Formats: sequence, structure tokens, C-alpha cells
Amino acid sequence: MKPLVTAFITVYNEETWIEPAVRSLLDQSLRDIEVLVLDDGSTDLTRQILDAIADPRLRVIHAPRQGRAASLARATTIARGKYLANLDADDEAFPARLEMQARFLENMPEYGWIGSAEQREDTQRGDNVVRVYPETDKAIRRQAAKCIPYCHSAVMFRRNLVEQGINYDPSQPFLIDFEFFIRVAKHCKVANLPEALVKRRVRNESYFQRSFSTQSQNRRLAYLSSCAIREFGLSPLHYVFPASRLAYPWIPNTLKRQLRARNGLAETDYRREQTPCGSA
Repeated sequence: MKPLVTAFITVYNEETWIEPAVRSLLDQSLRDIEVLVLDDGSTDLTRQILDAIADPRLRVIHAPRQGRAASLARATTIARGKYLANLDADDEAFPARLEMQARFLENMPEYGWIGSAEQREDTQRGDNVVRVYPETDKAIRRQAAKCIPYCHSAVMFRRNLVEQGINYDPSQPFLIDFEFFIRVAKHCKVANLPEALVKRRVRNESYFQRSFSTQSQNRRLAYLSSCAIREFGLSPLHYVFPASRLAYPWIPNTLKRQLRARNGLAETDYRREQTPCGSA
């Protein structure tokens, strides 16, 4: 019998974080799940760690190195669940995450994609915050002109999107999920829950941060935000945001936080907040 949700992780050399990530999914309040891990040719201890986790709901596939985009596309293709939920290999899901998001999609058939707020540990900026993203379809589309309007580790979407040919594009170099999101949002409504349902780690040591310079990341983000403006039929006035993105790396971090708050990304120190939803 097919599970209600497949939570999938694609991983490459994350021996420090992969076990907490997997166990955070196995410990979900929703039990009707499959946890699918695609090991993308890891050369550290990731393989051995995964093989030592015993749970009938866990399916591990060890594959030759093919890259992040191709791994994401393959994972969604072989997933069995009605709903598909991504978690990055160095992040963790809080226990109520899958239950809350699956309930939303079950009750809101016009929506194809649901995200949430995140508890963000960012060693690049020295931030320890809860970041809340825009919640409504309209606000999320407007936010896409400025920045990525969701946390990828907190998204769940319908498997029938993949069956319709809407999937991660294996040819994308990086910011793979944002390009995918734009195509999803052309076909269905999208939303974010206000609760922080994941812990997200942003680290200089991650493969993405090591492999792509801040300048190249911002150029790519400016291009994809321009695509979102065009695809979502936003006012041409929104093109000022992708243009300003090119100067973003030189803005001091304290000012960046103020700019994010003014432009729809609310952040509060999570140590001053109540415990995130579904956590212990």
C-alpha cells in the first residue's frame, strides 16, 4: 500500500548531519510515511551510517555521483507517496511537520505546494532566527520578485505534479528548487504555514556554499526572480528588485536584516521565542 507522504533526502558527503536528518523524519507524528534517501555517490561515512539505520519505512538508494539536480529529479520519480516532502541532508524536521502539511494539502485541493517558516542557524551571517515567509499565494508570488519565498527543506508538494511532467530539472546548475518552484506556481496555488516546522542550517562548509561564489549565487537569483516576474505577470516595476540583487553582497549584514524585514521576510531571535511547532 502506498504511503500518504514520501519524505526524501538527497545526500552527498554529509556524515555529520545525515543521521539526525533521517531520524527527524522517522520520528514524525504522521506514521503513514516513506523516508527515501538517495545517496549521490558519497565517499565519506554517509553510506555506512545510512545502512546502520533499521526502520522498515526507510528506503536507501546508493547511486553513482550524478549531482544535486539529477538526484532530486530521480528521488521524486521513484517516490511512492501521494505527497512529496524535501529535507536537505544537513537540516531537521520538527515532529509535526509532515502531519500539518499533509493535512493542509488534503483539505485544500487547489494548492499544489505548501511550505513553512524555518528555524534558521546561519553561520555565514551569525543569525539564529525564526524566519517567517509570506503565507498567501499572492504574497508569495510578489516575494519571488525579490528573493526565494520559501524554505526548500520545508516544502511539500503533490506527486501528481511530477506525473504531469513538472519536476526538478537535471540540467539546472544551482538554485534548482527556485526554478522548479516557478514552474509549479504556473500550474497551481502555493502557500506557506506560519509555524517553524524545520531547523535549517546555512553553513560555509556545505557543498553549495563551497562550490558557488556569493556573486554567482546572486546573479542566478536575479535571473530567476526576473523569470518569476514574467511568468507570474507581475508589474514591470518589480524588475527593480532583481537589479538591486546584484549589489546585495556588498551590503552590511545588519542592514541586510533590516531590508529583509521591510521586504516581507520577518525574522526574530528564536531563543526568545516559544519552542518551534512540534519540537520537544
